[in-house]
Amino acid sequence: MSSTIKVVCVSDTHNDDFSSKIPDGDIFIHAGDMTDFGTLEELQKAYNWIASLPHKTKIVVAGNHDFGLDSNHPNFLPETVALFTSDAAKEAGINYIDRSVQSFTNYTSSSSNDSELRVYGNPCQPEFIGKPYAFIYRPYPSDTSTKAWETAPTKEDAAHIWVMHSPPLNRLDSINQKYKYLGLTGCAVQANKIAAAKPLLCVFGHYHFSRGVERVKWEENGDGIEKSEILSMSAERRLGEGRAGPASISEFDFSDLDVGRETIFVNAAWKTMDKTPGAATNDPIVITLSL
Repeated sequence: MSSTIKVVCVSDTHNDDFSSKIPDGDIFIHAGDMTDFGTLEELQKAYNWIASLPHKTKIVVAGNHDFGLDSNHPNFLPETVALFTSDAAKEAGINYIDRSVQSFTNYTSSSSNDSELRVYGNPCQPEFIGKPYAFIYRPYPSDTSTKAWETAPTKEDAAHIWVMHSPPLNRLDSINQKYKYLGLTGCAVQANKIAAAKPLLCVFGHYHFSRGVERVKWEENGDGIEKSEILSMSAERRLGEGRAGPASISEFDFSDLDVGRETIFVNAAWKTMDKTPGAATNDPIVITLSL
């Protein structure tokens, strides 16, 4: 039995509680950077507003600012992992995923006979700017970049949705001109894993500048790209790159997606490059899919 789901996507909220601005949907996704420093106080606040949402299923991965959730970081707080994986979290519909696949049934509010939904979550990203962020690895080519994605599902694993903090290489990973000299890009290992698996939807953030939506059609035989089209681009990026581009649209219906041949990429950054309190923010991105 197929299921049509409405997925509400957001990332990089950086201590904002904007629960009143989250649209209705079946599944809520937060793709990391819930906080600025990943303290217990910050992560508790993020947990509270996410738990308060009415969405039946909530998928959460950490980001490079969520220090307390990274067991390899000096500021690791095991109680924060316990919080997001507690029985209370599960009762609130929160599913915290760290480099693994979780399967869901009965994940929408409209049906008790939903087809199985498989979601992969990975918070890792290449290190940058020399700062001791969380969930980082040396950029490709490196052994650590390969290891960071060794748990990624294959095409046979059939994970419908991938939730990551950082973008794959060449998929909504442009950066502000101010930081071009740093050579920051998405990850090549991650991009290759996605190309091989061809999931329906990939959700991430991290690169605030490139908030948007891209539709990719894969070659019929192989892992190359036959066609790609950016369907939504932030005004910040259009202005920063001095280019024409589609408007910053926030809701899409992809129920006609060609399963196994097409993937939707969503950079769902809530914050723009200006993260100061009270600065303008982006809207959540809402994606409708048929499994």
